[in-house]
Amino acid sequence: MNKDEVLKKARNKKHNKLDEMEVDIMLRSNHVGLIVGLVLCLIIMGIKVYLDQPYQDIYSVFCSILCGQYLYKGFRLKNRSMKFIGAIWGLTSLILLIGYFI
Repeated sequence: MNKDEVLKKARNKKHNKLDEMEVDIMLRSNHVGLIVGLVLCLIIMGIKVYLDQPYQDIYSVFCSILCGQYLYKGFRLKNRSMKFIGAIWGLTSLILLIGYFI
């Protein structure tokens, strides 16, 4: 590719559309965010167990985040397995929340 082709591509790019590098960064940041969230849940769970308090509420929130991510991907990509995984995470979140209140 020469300089003119690169400039032409840059001018024709839609402002709200991400390029491959930006998409890759978004995906990696999503995974890193989930790992950091899980570590924080483990720390808070340890504190709650030490204080003899129920801790299912923390994992209910974490599972609901995973539910939302998988359901969104499933509906956007029209992928039945992603929708199914999202539903399982949602059910897990609901069970943990009910367990917390009981």
